[in-house]
Amino acid sequence: MIENLSVRLRHGALLALPLLALIGCATPTPEPPVVASTTREMVAAVDRVDARTRTIVVRSPENKPQTLQLGPEVQNFAQIRRGDRVRLHYEDAVAVRMAPRGSRMEPETVVGAARPEPGTRPAAGAAAATRAQVRITALDTANNTVSFVGPSRVERTVAVRAPELREFLKTLKVGDRVDVAIAEAVAVRVEPPER
Repeated sequence: MIENLSVRLRHGALLALPLLALIGCATPTPEPPVVASTTREMVAAVDRVDARTRTIVVRSPENKPQTLQLGPEVQNFAQIRRGDRVRLHYEDAVAVRMAPRGSRMEPETVVGAARPEPGTRPAAGAAAATRAQVRITALDTANNTVSFVGPSRVERTVAVRAPELREFLKTLKVGDRVDVAIAEAVAVRVEPPER
């Protein structure tokens, strides 16, 4: 399940990247996008199960409790027991590049989900890929933050963590337009307790 979702995320990111390249067809040689991706995984033990609210409380290896709301895509919720292990797998990828002068990118979001066959261990996964063009409104290279306005006209400020994107940040100035594609995925799988 998690492996399948990882493959789907990579496919989503790969599909989003050519969308960025298509926009640059008006220019002779479009700049290639700068891509950064991360993968995180956490294994936790189920501490409590609340069937009425479809929530579980898990304890991470650091013994920190975390409440997870599991929607209807987790078909086999009734099989989850105290002591089961929950494996959470997160992946995200970001692709950015300078927007060619005069280009416009219509925002687009693609969403997908996966779930196991009935009767198998509880699991679920979701992935989303978004592309848009944003205008840079503020830069702070000392603190690695960038502010921008996207299609929704809401200003956002984000911390830039990936080294590749920090280098890209140094090439920007206020007023620049940037093409952005973001792919994100999360998978949850419940495993039997270790004996």
